This record gives sequence, C-alpha cells and structure tokens, in this order.
Amino acid sequence: MPPRTGTGSIAAMSLARLWTFMAVALPMLASLLATLSTVDLAYHLRAGSEILAARAIPTVDAWTFTAFGQPWVDQQWGAQVILQGIHAIGGWVGLAIARALLIGAIFGGLLVIARRRGLDARTAGLLVLASFLVATPALALRPQLLGMACFVLVLFLVTERRARPRLLWLVPVVVAVWANLHGSFFLGPLVVGLAWLQDVHDRSSRPHRTLAVAFVSALAACLTPFGPFVWAYAVGLSVNPEVTARITEWQPTSIRTVPGLLFFGSVAAVIVLIARRGRVVSWPSLAWLAIFAAIGVYAERGLAWWALGAVPIVAEELLHPSVAPSRPEPALLRRLNLVVAALLVVAGLAILPTWRPVDPRTGAPQGLLSAAPPGVTDAVRDLAQPGDRLFQPQPWGSWFEFAVPSLPVVIDSRIELFTPDVWDHYVGVVAGVDGWQDRLTAWEVTIVVTTAETNSNAFADRLIGAGWVEVYRDVDGRVLVRTGREVARNLPGVLARRATFGAVTSRTGLLASSA
Repeated sequence: MPPRTGTGSIAAMSLARLWTFMAVALPMLASLLATLSTVDLAYHLRAGSEILAARAIPTVDAWTFTAFGQPWVDQQWGAQVILQGIHAIGGWVGLAIARALLIGAIFGGLLVIARRRGLDARTAGLLVLASFLVATPALALRPQLLGMACFVLVLFLVTERRARPRLLWLVPVVVAVWANLHGSFFLGPLVVGLAWLQDVHDRSSRPHRTLAVAFVSALAACLTPFGPFVWAYAVGLSVNPEVTARITEWQPTSIRTVPGLLFFGSVAAVIVLIARRGRVVSWPSLAWLAIFAAIGVYAERGLAWWALGAVPIVAEELLHPSVAPSRPEPALLRRLNLVVAALLVVAGLAILPTWRPVDPRTGAPQGLLSAAPPGVTDAVRDLAQPGDRLFQPQPWGSWFEFAVPSLPVVIDSRIELFTPDVWDHYVGVVAGVDGWQDRLTAWEVTIVVTTAETNSNAFADRLIGAGWVEVYRDVDGRVLVRTGREVARNLPGVLARRATFGAVTSRTGLLASSA
C-alpha cells in the first residue's frame, strides 16, 4: 500500500509539484490547441528541403518573379534544416508536437530560472504562466521560437554564473548556434553585458569574466556562413522601412490590440511592484527591465522578449518572498492534485492532431494549418502549367511556394527582398489604381488568387470585368485565369476534386469555363 504522507508518494502529488507541472503543461496544452500558421513556416520548410537536397544555402531568390535573382541572405538556414528534418520524419503532426515540446522547454526553463532566483513553486508557476500569456502571440512555429529557446538557455547560464562560473563560457557556444537559427542572436551578448553591469554594481568576484564572455559571444555570432555580415543583417532587418511599415508585427506595439494590452498591462504591473518594494531596485536591474520593455514597445514582435527577459529580475528583485514554514498537506488534497495533473495529460493526448483525418489537399490533419486554403490550393495545383505566374495575397505566398513549388509567386514573407516599387505595384493592383491591368500584363501573370474578404472580392470582380475567367470559388477564396490562357485541359481535374470535396466547396459553388 503506497504511503499516505510525504510529497514523494506514488499515488499523490504535492501542491508545489502541481504548480511546477502546470507551469509547463498548460503552455504545451495551449500550443496543441492552436493552429500552425504557414505564413512563415511553409517557406522555411521549402528552403530547408532545398538546402538538404543541394547541400548548399540559397544565395538568390528563385521562387518569385518580382525578386528573381536578387540576393537573399538566408540567415535562418539552420532553423530551416531543423524544421524540414522534423517535417520529413513526422509530417505536420511532428511539427505540431515539436512546437509543444519547444514551448514546454522554454517555459520550463523559465520556471527553473525563477526557482533559482528564489521563488517558491507557486509564485514561480504563476510568474511563468503570466509570461506565457504575454508571449503567446509570438509563439508561432518558426525560427524565432528556436531563438527563444536559446535565449532562455542564456538566461539560465547567466543566472548560474556566480554559483557555477565556468558554465558561463557555454554562452558563446549557444550564441554561435543561435546566429545560424534566427536574427535575435544579438540578445545573447546583450544579456551577458547586462549581467556584467550587475556584477560591477554588486562588487562580485571577477566581473571581468562576465565582460569577457560578452565580448567572446559577440565574436561567436560571426561563426556563420555570412561572417560578421550577420550583424548587419540582423540590425538592417529590424530597421528596414519596408518591413516596419508593411508588417503588423514589426510595427510599434499598440495598446488598442489584445497583445498590446497584455504587454502594457504587464509593464504597469512591474512598475507597481517596483513602487511597492521596500528598498530601492538596483540601477542595473532597472536598466535590464527598461531595455526589454523598450524592445516590446518598438515592435509587437518584440513583446515576447520582454515576457521572457523580465522574469529573472522580477523573480529575484520584486517577488522574492520571505521563507514561510511548510505545512503538511492532507492526503486527499495531494491525490486531487495528481488527478488534476493526470487530466491535463489525458487532455493533451486527446487533442493531438494525429487523431484527426488528414486532408489530402494539404497533407495535414484537418484544421491544423492556417493560411493554407485547401480547395484553392487544389485548384491552383491542377491548373498550373509551365510558364504560369501566380498573383496571390502576400500571407499566402509562403504556402503556395511550398504547395506548388513549380509556380512562381508575386511576393512572399521575405519582405526585405522586394523593392519599394514592387510593393507599390502590388498594392496598386489590388486597390485598382490606374494602370493595374498593365502591371499584371507586364508581370505576365496568368493566375490570380484572392481571399474571401470584401476588398479581395472587389479585386476579383474587377478582374472578371476586365475579361478574366473565374474557374474556382469556395469559402476561402477564388481562382481566376487570364483571358486567352488555355484552361480546359486541366479543368476536369478541378471538377473531379470538387466532386470529392463537394461538402467544402458547395456553399459558394465552382464556376468553370474555358477561354
């Protein structure tokens, strides 16, 4: 018979262990409930596949007709190889599970840091869950998520620098790997530099060691195929006017959005904790918090770095509680804790996408992908012929590059590749400015895809008025071909697939004709 007391009981779980479990399990559970966005992920998968096949990193664009042949600094090549490797082994389900494991590692690492900084299990668990809530909008599966895992690892090594100083020399190794995964690698040397300021302020032994590690980490970031240029790439991308003006997540965080409200609310909560603290917070800690808050203000994409980066300071400086005497927990309560943990595990297994039927049009379990319209994709795949060019919504560019690799697209998620003129022409075509038809002709566009949104429908109607032929329509969008383009040869395939997936497309029907 198992023991009835003690936190190590086989049939029971202490409240402290339950908080520890929930701080990791709840973020993982939430990630399994979320869709996989293909807006960035799909083109990373294609790049990873081509890198593995050619054993070389691409240096120019070969996927679009507006930037074809333009130089492409594929700094995230390492992440692309990793993501494609997971996809090759486990498919879309494997990627969904990998995201959950990554998120579990990130917030599990934060939990360890909070505990090492002095928090009890309950307070640490609540702090980590609050961090997850603020960071959630930035936790899509893409290279940045791998960068976050590297970031948390650096935070841990910095946390341990006084207890185990030799571990700090692992930071340059982490940064060298990080610099081949994502452009956020500069945060590694930054964190070590901020730790050095703390060491100087606290008059700890050997602060010069921390400064040396920061310097070596900055040099280690150059261990990429691009050498020191990787620094120029990271800085240039963050200040590129086309990126910051056209991509929502690169624009300043707004309090008028839910992510913005959560971010500014968390900053306000930290300010309140500072004001209520019994003694003055050290200026290096204030500088640490201010820098990561500024990163969050600068762009919505940066709010996750605040959510993760603030945890060590908040844990050590603002929430460190006095040690309270432990109280024995009733056996019934400890068993209920175990039941709660077991239910979370069962829920996680139940919502795994592996149980869903696979949609053959996307190759993914139904409902798992976003920005991947299945019916429209199938129609385009059937219609596409050599020499075709696709004009599609920018968020779908990455998906079509992956799903129909033989078909050049107008524009994709690599925003920095395209000149301002290309962006102006792209927006002008959709908006119907003077000369929009001539631009489509100059670009030799033969297939146009639109979404089901009002503005896109107006664009599709303008195309029909100009003589284009609508060959497919469903709840996601419409497919049109240029007048004079021979489509009859491929339309039987489109119609056959409509018969197979009629329940999906029949709400708006399929219009088919040949030019």
